[in-house]
Amino acid sequence: MSLIESALELEEIEINHYRSKTLWVPLGGRGVFGGQVVGQALMAAIKTTPKEFNIHSLHSYFILPGNNKMPILYEVERMRDGRSYCTRTVKAIQKGRCIFNLICSFAVAESSGLEHQDPMPECLGPDNFSSQEELMREFVKQEKVPRWYAKYLEKKLELENSPIEIRNTEILKKIWIKAKGKLSDEISLHKGAIAYASDFNLLYTAARPHGISPISKTRIGMMASLCHSIWFHDLNFRADEWLLYTMETPKAAYGRALASGRIYTQDGRLIASVSQEGVFRIDIDKKKSKL
Repeated sequence: MSLIESALELEEIEINHYRSKTLWVPLGGRGVFGGQVVGQALMAAIKTTPKEFNIHSLHSYFILPGNNKMPILYEVERMRDGRSYCTRTVKAIQKGRCIFNLICSFAVAESSGLEHQDPMPECLGPDNFSSQEELMREFVKQEKVPRWYAKYLEKKLELENSPIEIRNTEILKKIWIKAKGKLSDEISLHKGAIAYASDFNLLYTAARPHGISPISKTRIGMMASLCHSIWFHDLNFRADEWLLYTMETPKAAYGRALASGRIYTQDGRLIASVSQEGVFRIDIDKKKSKL
């Protein structure tokens, strides 16, 4: 089983009821990684949907941080089963409280005769860039890096083994992503992997216009996802092959930031669009505590 399959794996405990098997909290995170919750909730919905239906859109809200010390229970409600479309809602529950809510729509594949897309932005291929793990190993060796931040990166490298490989490009709002390992041909798994990966780096895009970084004077006081949406445009792609994830942030105000992204195959096909709003607060005087 690949890392992403393990991260998305669910146990069926009753009709329409599923339970997580693994949960991951990023180092320094407030709760379970949001992309994993989105991905697991989507996989729960897929398990209740006929094979001829494919997920085309999902919309979700993060209500409370997830606790990785106990499983998450996913309750699926079959809202509608039509001939062309069907709809599911999913509640993620811990300690009797809903911590996350998802609504998603599935459709039978059809041809409309109409098709268009914005072209993929120009970008050097993934072979021209190092992975984030390689960059972190090089970064901790640099003398200009504050010791507290070097320790954080060392601990991150020691403890975390992400199921998604990420390669930053020269342009900070573009990254190459792919699931580690070889996945089966089941398209639902590849879409679940996209749901998982789509939460990486997206909201942090809002820090870029202000020159905020982990070692800048102005630091992020709080950053947390509030809602997350994905539109899947294609049935012919693989999450275990390189995909270009482009991100932008049209607005930040009133303690919130909006970010959007597009995901392309290497041959230029737009396969998914993503949008996310989150809490985004800065704390200029906050001092980093020891890890």
